[in-house]
Order: sequence, then structure tokens, then C-alpha cells
Amino acid sequence: LFLFLKYLLYFYKERIIITIAIIIIAAALGRTIYKNSRPITISYVVVNCGNQFEFNLDTIDTYAKSIGKYNGYQIKGDTNVTLSGSEYAEGYEGNGNSQIYINFATMATSDYYDVIFTNMDGAEACGELDIFYPLDKYLDEATYNKVKDRIVTLKGMDGKETEMIIDISDTDFAKDLKLGYGDVYIGFPGDEERNHTAVQDLLNYLFP
Repeated sequence: LFLFLKYLLYFYKERIIITIAIIIIAAALGRTIYKNSRPITISYVVVNCGNQFEFNLDTIDTYAKSIGKYNGYQIKGDTNVTLSGSEYAEGYEGNGNSQIYINFATMATSDYYDVIFTNMDGAEACGELDIFYPLDKYLDEATYNKVKDRIVTLKGMDGKETEMIIDISDTDFAKDLKLGYGDVYIGFPGDEERNHTAVQDLLNYLFP
């Protein structure tokens, strides 16, 4: 048997290596396709995260498990976006990290994100970019009435005050995230059915 294996390795070494490589690549590709094809529990972005290493991912996982959308689902998150309302007013073109803003705005306006977690500085920048959907049009009547006392208005691109974000600063969920700031707001940039479902799940969890 040893001599036979030695013979195979000697004469068919390249074919064996190629076959093994193909099997490994196929397995990895299959796993990637499976992971990316699972339904999304929540796709979120944290704006102005104080310390990305302190951000508590377990809070998001606990939320997903609580609503029964953890196993077999995927969670997408980004904590690498820094925005400032005053900075936006001066123009992002002159900022060295403008590509981050461009990528963020592109993803936010293409229904990629369900929820944006932010402080007021970031919220004002998002408002000026018209990234948030107006809450009075976005939320159904029952949900709107549930959170109406927490709604905050921001100036949009047209300069008009519009109901855009919800203050969740006093919730255990917001505190457990460890965002690095005490004023925590959420706004919603996506308008696909999946986005609305994710937002409804989150608000039902925060305000049962």
C-alpha cells in the first residue's frame, strides 16, 4: 500500500494537489454563498462610535436571539463611520476621509442599512444629507404613537424641520451597546420591505 501511494504521489502529484485545491475552494465558496444567502436580522451602522473595540456586539446578538432570528440568520454591522453636522456644512470634499462618507451615503441610500445608531452630531449630518426617512411617513400609526414622545426633528437638505430620529438614550439596549456617548438616536434609511421588517422588530423589542 505504501509503495502504491508513493507511486501515485510521484506520477500524479500535480493532479492530486489540483484536485485537493478545487475541493477546498468549492467548500469555501459554498460556505460563503450559504452565509450570504441567509436572511438578515438587522443591518446597522454606528456613526461616531467612541471606541470600536469597546462596542458590545453581544448586545446585538442577544437582541437577535430574543426575537428568534439568530440561528440561520446573518447580522451586518459597521462602526467605522464618523460624521459631523458642522463638518458637513464646511463640505466633505476637503476632508481626507471623504471616501468613507461617500461609501456610507451610497449604502445608506441604497437600502443597505436598516438602522443608523448615532449621537446628535452624526444625526444632524445625516439629516443634512437627507439620509433618514421622515418618521411620520415611515412608521405605521400604532408604532408612531408608541414612540412619538421620543421623536426628534432635524433640518433636512431643504432646511425644513422634519421628524427623523428616535431618542433611545435611556434604554438598557442603548447603554449596553457602549457607543462611547450618552445621547443615542436611531434613524431609518432603508425603504425595502426587509428594512421595514427589521425596524419593526427592533422597535417592538425596545418598546414592547
